[in-house]
This record gives sequence, C-alpha cells and structure tokens, in this order.
Amino acid sequence: MFSTFSAAFSHLSSVVVDEVRTDGGGIALTARTVTREAACPDCGTVSGRVHGGYQRRLADLAAAGRQVVIDLLVRRFLCPAAKCPRRTFVEQVDGLTERFARRTPLLRCSLEKIALALAGRPGARLATHLSMPTSANSLLRLVRRLPDKQVGSAPRVLGIDDFALKKGHVYGTIILDMETGERVDVLPDRTAETLTAWLNAHPGVEIVCRDRASAYAEAVRTACPDAIQVADRFHLWKNLCEAVEKCVATHRSCLTEATEDAPADEQKTAAAEEAPVRPEGMRVIRRRERHAAVHALYDKGVPIQTISETLGLDRKTVTRYAHAATPEDASLATGSRRQGQIHAYSPYLHRRWNEGCTDAARLRAEITELGFTGSKRTVRRHLQEIRASGKPAPDKRKTLTIRTATWLITSHPDHLDESSTLKLKKLLSRSPELDAIAACVRSFAAMMAERRGSDLENWLTSAEGIGMKRLQSLARGIRQDFDAVTAGLTLEWNSGKVEGNVNRAKRIKRDGYGRAGFDLLRLQILLAD
Repeated sequence: MFSTFSAAFSHLSSVVVDEVRTDGGGIALTARTVTREAACPDCGTVSGRVHGGYQRRLADLAAAGRQVVIDLLVRRFLCPAAKCPRRTFVEQVDGLTERFARRTPLLRCSLEKIALALAGRPGARLATHLSMPTSANSLLRLVRRLPDKQVGSAPRVLGIDDFALKKGHVYGTIILDMETGERVDVLPDRTAETLTAWLNAHPGVEIVCRDRASAYAEAVRTACPDAIQVADRFHLWKNLCEAVEKCVATHRSCLTEATEDAPADEQKTAAAEEAPVRPEGMRVIRRRERHAAVHALYDKGVPIQTISETLGLDRKTVTRYAHAATPEDASLATGSRRQGQIHAYSPYLHRRWNEGCTDAARLRAEITELGFTGSKRTVRRHLQEIRASGKPAPDKRKTLTIRTATWLITSHPDHLDESSTLKLKKLLSRSPELDAIAACVRSFAAMMAERRGSDLENWLTSAEGIGMKRLQSLARGIRQDFDAVTAGLTLEWNSGKVEGNVNRAKRIKRDGYGRAGFDLLRLQILLAD
C-alpha cells in the first residue's frame, strides 16, 4: 500500500505526509518539509537558522478522478549574509513548490498543455471534467507567462505563407523550417517591410518556399538576394485552373451538346430563332449597372477604396467588377451560380411530358428512381411554365456547367470514368479553342509532375500562341516570377507543410472565441505540440 502511494505521489518523496483524508469529494494531503537548511534565493548563502513557518495550500494533479489538495507546512529561514537585502526567505521544495504559486509544477504543466491545445473556454471545460478546475482567464494567463521562442539564425530552407487574423482585413505571416517542420516565428502582418526586417535580423536563408505573393518575393530579393525562391506548385496549378475556368466561360455556347438530327451550328441558329425573347432578370440588370458604374470611375484612375465608399459597395465587390472585362466575367469571379438538382433531369421530364405524362407526383417518383432527392413541389414548380404555356415541352439538350467543363479539362485522364471521358471528347470536338486549352493543360501537368522546369519557356510560348486573354494574362504573371516558378517546377521543395500549419492556425484562432489577441495567438501557434 505504501509503495503504491509512493509511486502515485513520487513528487512528495522529499516531504513527510502526515495525513491523507477525503475532503468534500476530493483528497487532502497534510505534509511537512524535513530539510534543515536552505539557500537564499538572492545571494545563494545556505542558512540553517529557522525564523518561523507557515502552511501553504497547493492544488495538485487529480487522483482517481478526485481533486487533490496539499496542505504543506514550510519553514522560513534567516539569511546570514550581512550584505544581502533579503533578511528572511521561505524554502522551496524541488518538483513541488514554486515562489508565489498555488499549484504544483505537475498541475501547472498539465494546464499549460491543455491551454495550448484548446485555449480558454474549451480548456477550462476539459480541466473541470478531469477534476482540475480552473477558469478560462487562468489558462490564458498561463500561456502568456510561457517563455517566448528564441530565434537565432534562420533555417536553411524557409517556408512563408500568410493567414487571416480577420479575413479580408488583417493578415499575419507564419514562418516554418521546411527541413524539420518546426514553426520558427509568426509576424503581425504580411508586408514586405516586416519580412525584410525579420530576414535581415536572422541571416542564413538559402531557399525560400512561398506562394505567388509579390510582397514576399520583394522582401526575399531585398534581404536575401542570393536565396533561391520556390513558387509553390499547388498555387501554380490553382492559377491555371482559374484561367481555364474563365476561358471556358467565354466559350459557354459550346457546352450544349448537339443532337443527332442536325449539326451543332444549325441547332444554335434554330434555337436562337425559336427561343422566345424574355425580359432580363433583375440580377442581370443590376450586374450590368454595377459593372458600368464601377468602370466609369475605375477607368479614370479612382482608387478601389474610394469607389467602394462612393457607390456603397463592399471593397471585394468593387475589385471583382473592376477586374472583369464584361458583366458576365464579374459573375464568374464568384463562381457560376449552381443550378438546382432538378435541371439535371429536365430532358427526361420534358420527354415524358410530351409523351402525355403531366402528373408531377408520378414524374417525381420516376426521377427519384434515377437519383433525384428533391420534393414533389420542386418538380411541380419546374413544370409550371410549360403547363401555363399550353405548348409541348421544348427539346432540352444536355448542357455542361462551366465548373463541370473546367473539371473535365483539368482532371487527369486516368481519374475520369467512361462517361466523363466521353463528355470531354464531345466538348473538345465542338470547340477547337477548348481543345487547344486542354492540350496546354496536359502539357503543364506533365511538366509539373515530371519536374521539367526547363520546359517552362516553351510552354509559355505555346500558351500565349493560343490567343486566349486569360492564358496570356497567366503567362505574363509567370514571366514576372519566372525564376521562382522554374525552381518550383524543378526542385523537390513545396509549401505543403506551411499550408498545413496555416490550417492549424485557423483552428487555434477559432478556439480563441475572439479572445486571442496577436500575442496570445502567436504563443499558441509556436509552442503547442
């Protein structure tokens, strides 16, 4: 029994435990020290002269699901050194007491780990469940008292990326050692000046992995002109997919499949002649009005922030319209509006309607067997216009969405099933321009997978030769960052580890419930396991 107690409370081996009792559902230990002398914390002189004593009450780690409290009798000694400003001092027990502390080091370390992992309120709830009750503010104070991480020389291979402190307004920068995965530092913004000052204070960088941000590129060129900059391959591929999506949007007329009865060109003409002229919707009208209003000011050189304040629009909305050549491009910037699930079953519904089946409940049951999960009301609403017209349902041809077409073009051929491969083949046969873009995408993917950065110049030339403005704009951006992109397509380094830590920082920020100022957030990012 005694050996079991000693193993469970090994940190009490240097004191004498006089009594163990249960106190209000917890465990209370009465103990006393047995040392005959102690060293002065100021001058270090060892003293054996006892001045007096008093009892300290320390919270300890929980045992058997019960809260543990230690009532420890300690002694106060007189300092014999005449020149020492301290006349008396209290003895400290290694591993059990600390100056002015009401917790044992074991409990303090456990609470620090909980606070770093879960922050304030979630950590306080977990600690209470583990019979170590504390408050959210106490946990945050423990984190703020932790020693800051000291950074000497910078790592040889550095990873840099930004993360949102307040999305759309305030951003910070996380710096990572790419060889070890260790978090090095966190900066309060993402400006070139701040990063330049940090790099100047921490020399030794040879390789820098980053995204396509121009501020980071400028900072590295200024502070470490000999360092190799590596543009992340994921961001390069993302930029290419965005350019392809905009190219597909300009050829949206090719997304409709042709029927077997007539060639595609004849069907487009017939559809245009037979289609009723419908008034423009309010969304389209408002989009055109906003596009015209924004460009009336933007083309005169008015700053985006001023346009935002003048028109009463969000800054991001103004930016989207300012960078869009047409109103349709502005709608594409936020992603094409997703059609409802019912539109995928329109050809089947129209065919059944023309065959004489006009019962919405029956039609809903039929398409449910085909995979439809909507309601009968949705089907009835979809057929309402046809019912009111009194005419047969129009021949509705299958149409790919912009995002689906972009996915088909940018996906690896081995990842497409037989149906998707057939859709892609038909799409490219209807548009020579999209066929050329698909070939351009395939060559870029092969160059990126095989790390053939030396082929980048040839790829840029071919991409510019297609004649698509979006691809030409992408090529211009890559040429401005040519060396970094070439290194990204050649070297093994990428920003994957940094992106993982950015996601982790977002989770830490969310756990802070708005309480995490930059100082606290920085410590949690750097010190948490």
